[in-house]
Amino acid sequence: MAPRLASTRENLARAARRARARIRRVVSIAIARRLTIGIAGRLGIAFAAVAVLAVAANLIIERGGAVVQTTRLDRGQFSPIPEPARSTARAAVMPSDEPASRAAGSSEAGVELSEAVDRLGFLRAVEAFQHAIDERASIDSTESAVAVQEAMQAADATAHARWLERHGAGNAVRAALSEYEQAGLRLVEATESRRAALHEYLGQIDAMDGRITVSLDGEWKLFGHVFARESLLRLHAQLEDLRRRVAALSTAAAGGGADPSALDAVAGAESALASSLRPKESGLGRSEGPEWMRRMREDLSRIAELRQAIAAGYAATRDDAEKFAAARAHLTDAVPSMQPGAAAHAPQRPPAAAVAAPMLPAPALASPVIGAVTTTTVSTGSDPDRRAAVAAITGAVLLVLLAVSVWTVRSILIPVKGMLDATGKLADGLEVRVPRGGLKELDTLAVAFNRMAAQLESARHITQDYRQHLESQVEQRTRQLRHLAERDPLTLLPNRRQFFVLLNRSLLRAEQRHCAVAVFFIDLDNFKNLNDGLGHAFGDRVLISVGQRLEETAHSFGFAARLGGDEFTVVHEEVLSRQDAHDAGRRLIEAFQHALRVEGRDVTVSASIGASLYPDDEASAEELLSAADAALFRAKALGRNQLAMFTPELRETATRKFTTEQGIRRALERDEFELVFQPEVDLERFEVGLVEALVRWRLPDGRLATPDEFLAVTEESGLIVELGDWVLRRAIETATQWHRGLWPDVKIAINVSPRQLLDNHFVEGVRNLLREHRLPPRCIELELTESVLQTGAATIDSLRLLRSLGVAIALDDFGTGYSSFASLEQLPLSRIKLDRTLIAGIDTNARSAAITLALIQLCDDLDIEVTAEGVERESQFGCLAVHREMYVQGYLLSRPVASDEVLGVNRLMPQIVRGLLRSIPSAGSSSDLEHGETRRRAFTVTGTKR
Repeated sequence: MAPRLASTRENLARAARRARARIRRVVSIAIARRLTIGIAGRLGIAFAAVAVLAVAANLIIERGGAVVQTTRLDRGQFSPIPEPARSTARAAVMPSDEPASRAAGSSEAGVELSEAVDRLGFLRAVEAFQHAIDERASIDSTESAVAVQEAMQAADATAHARWLERHGAGNAVRAALSEYEQAGLRLVEATESRRAALHEYLGQIDAMDGRITVSLDGEWKLFGHVFARESLLRLHAQLEDLRRRVAALSTAAAGGGADPSALDAVAGAESALASSLRPKESGLGRSEGPEWMRRMREDLSRIAELRQAIAAGYAATRDDAEKFAAARAHLTDAVPSMQPGAAAHAPQRPPAAAVAAPMLPAPALASPVIGAVTTTTVSTGSDPDRRAAVAAITGAVLLVLLAVSVWTVRSILIPVKGMLDATGKLADGLEVRVPRGGLKELDTLAVAFNRMAAQLESARHITQDYRQHLESQVEQRTRQLRHLAERDPLTLLPNRRQFFVLLNRSLLRAEQRHCAVAVFFIDLDNFKNLNDGLGHAFGDRVLISVGQRLEETAHSFGFAARLGGDEFTVVHEEVLSRQDAHDAGRRLIEAFQHALRVEGRDVTVSASIGASLYPDDEASAEELLSAADAALFRAKALGRNQLAMFTPELRETATRKFTTEQGIRRALERDEFELVFQPEVDLERFEVGLVEALVRWRLPDGRLATPDEFLAVTEESGLIVELGDWVLRRAIETATQWHRGLWPDVKIAINVSPRQLLDNHFVEGVRNLLREHRLPPRCIELELTESVLQTGAATIDSLRLLRSLGVAIALDDFGTGYSSFASLEQLPLSRIKLDRTLIAGIDTNARSAAITLALIQLCDDLDIEVTAEGVERESQFGCLAVHREMYVQGYLLSRPVASDEVLGVNRLMPQIVRGLLRSIPSAGSSSDLEHGETRRRAFTVTGTKR
């Protein structure tokens, strides 16, 4: 349905275009019909033009002459001023109460008017100089500098006028003018100095900002840079604030002067920047380098000096501006006022009654004296001239005839040629139109030709419409099939097949351009938990958002694809170095630092990324993806949300892991795993209180492999659940045999993986095993690691349910994690096992001894049993033996033994413990072995000394 609608819209649009074209043709035809001229009309125009030119030639010949009138204007001296301006000038230069002065001669009025003009010119030159100084102070340009020089020259020229000498003020005026010009130049110099300081100040800010920007671009490479990044962002923001305040200061200066509050604001922003940088100098010096820090301090010192220079510049500018104004006032006072000429002949008139001559408007300055007008008539009708005129007219007639002929020929040939060309194009199936114009007869033929061409074109369009509609449907179906074959239907990213096609193209281009290509294998961390918790439909929408985020991030340097599930790939094309590939991988990691918006909810996901580089690591697309997959395992081992680059060691590690994983699978099928048991000795009773079940792998060569050799691979491959279930069942079976035999009070500690606890049926499975073998729950103890806290509240609820059944819960490796005390609060523990790394230094390190003593006392207060792991030296045992209510475990007491040797070790353990206690110097006599208080005092002294 959609393709049909699209085709219908296209047909309607095409019909509308054809209708508009027909309307334009009809209008053009109507205009052309009115303007078209035939052959007769063109010949008539030609004859009319020839007749007009012939008549003109006859008139010239018959008249035979012409009159030339020459007018000469004699411009004399300046007139005394036109009558309206004369009255104004008189009012300005003659006192109103002196009627006798009105009778002064016109010569005296002319002199006075000349002096008024000179004085007005001088004042205008002074005004022009001030305007040039103001423009130069506000705009630093070559034009403004030239304007100042020209204004100075004009003012100096007008200062040497004769009227100043006549008034005896020439020297005083020139001295005042020189002082005025020097004051203006000093004002310009102060303004330029202030502007240069302000420009350098902004340049220092730009240099500091550029340095910080470069540092920000290189951040997020090491964990230690996170604090430095926050400091750099703060410095960047404060620099922007300082730049805005300096800009406000510059704007205020351009408006007429600097506000002291603006200078104070700049000083405050500068002080805030220095105060923010000072406490971070040590951290920034380590992360950015001492040279970076030194240059920042130098820039801060320089901008402080520049700010003072700017403030001084503003003060100097104000002082020079005041001096400039004072110099102008002094110059104005030095210029003599214009007194009427009659005043010189009437000294008895008090000077106070004199009226200064006003500046006269430019039009009233002078009026020229127009001299006599002389008109002369000269005859120009000589024979040579008439012959030249007739020759010119004859030439014009010939030109007109030539123009009409060319016009007529072009009007015939061009339309005919156009019709011939249009006929050939029409035969080839092209859309043609013959241009209108030319002779009227040919224009009519063009109209008929265009009508025929339009009909043919209409028929051709109908055929093309059907063909295009069919082709569009075929093309649309082809695109859909190609899209389904090349794109992932969920995220619309390239699928695995298309990924290899695009990657091979990138490798070919890289080989041609001599560059590298990086392949990133991306796996979402703990996506299964999100899928199980929020449903697969929501998980699919999260995958869509992840694909969009990857496509946006990779758009600038390559492309993204989805391989399947929660696995994605990104290809970085044209990589110049291994560092470029690493930086691109970090951008991909950082892209998921911001939450995804899915159905109105913020969802935070992280990704582990493995990267490989062509041609350094591998040479083919399949091998590059395999290498990136190997690097991905390394990233997950680093703690997830990490980036790992491929190395040859990772390939070897991946091979070993694969071999180990396959061996574990075969071992589970062939029952090649065995359990050994290591006692935990109760120091109060000198007996084995419980044994820890440890798994071993019997290799084909007969050697027993320890968990360190295969347990990590078991965790990564997910086989830990199957292996843990085997250990749990085998341990409960062994405990049942001992409970019904020679060890009724048996207790076996069984290690449980967090993945087992994530299974909702784990608690029910333990209950069923105990019920199946009729073993009391007190006979087993489940050992956990602190990582169980990361699995969520449901896991803790499962542990509380097991504790309510009577199953003991122990926390292994206590004292090494960051959340040990949180474990004591949240987990329903019955025992903690002090880690062997803490016990290793109890006899040599006072800190270890103090920490161990504090933990033992804390657990004693919380009524939690304590087991010390890794006791391998007598001195370690001596430090721990002072506590009666605790357990010890280690090679000093017993190595892990097979199940048929456990009962024998239990019988010998009291003797072993007593022998160790006798060998300890601080333990006292044999009678002290039964008194814990003596041992407690000995431990306190020993721990304090150590």
